[in-house]
Amino acid sequence: MKKTFILSLLTVFAIDQISKYFIRTTMEVFDSFIVVKDFFRITYIENTGISFGLFGGAENPLKRWILVILVSIAAISIIIYWFLNMKNSFLFNLSCGFIVGGAFGNLTDRILKGSVTDFIEVGYKELTWPVFNMADTFVTIGVILFIIHYFFYERKENASGSI
Repeated sequence: MKKTFILSLLTVFAIDQISKYFIRTTMEVFDSFIVVKDFFRITYIENTGISFGLFGGAENPLKRWILVILVSIAAISIIIYWFLNMKNSFLFNLSCGFIVGGAFGNLTDRILKGSVTDFIEVGYKELTWPVFNMADTFVTIGVILFIIHYFFYERKENASGSI
């Protein structure tokens, strides 16, 4: 079962880093092109903040950088702790691998470049979600899988064990 965690972590990390490399080497920052009219664009930005650019414009770049790195490391540590200390199912291992793989992808960008490459823009016409990347996508999917695991497996197991 732990193979699922390692394989999903490495796959997510590779997909994230390869997609970001492709964007950085084929586009200029702030370049954008339409994939699906009024819904999906590829828009290349460099995000110096946390999720959705939070703290990206902070006055002291060193404080911002340390904060972002510490938040990332804390999140990765918590997920790894859960992974090592909870019952492991395929869905649980997959969700943890997605979350940690995505977190490592963005952490790698922050450490090596001081920013995260974002490029996926979705929404309707001019009303769009903040630009994100594959790491963010997999973290989100991982959290959804983790919630599904908890509500459909963990709670059911706890309920049947308490009778």
